[in-house]
Amino acid sequence: MNLRQPLVFELLGLGVCLFIGIVLMPIIIFYLGAASLGRYEGAALGPLYGSVFAGLKEPSSAAWIVILGPYGLFLLFRALRVWWRASAKLAQN
Repeated sequence: MNLRQPLVFELLGLGVCLFIGIVLMPIIIFYLGAASLGRYEGAALGPLYGSVFAGLKEPSSAAWIVILGPYGLFLLFRALRVWWRASAKLAQN
């Protein structure tokens, strides 16, 4: 597997970002919410996962942002890196 191929890099980035969005983001949201706002009655990590996955079936933008947010940040970082390199090349000329 050659990581220099653009498709392989893109699919690897997508896989890592989807893992973060599906597995880690609900955990982070739950614990940061509990730390900053306090736990409320009936709060648990299982129902949070259930509501995120139920929101994927419905047109819930919050659930889609939780799942696809890390990939959006990955794409934003890549675009900013391309822009930075292009502006550096223009500055050299």
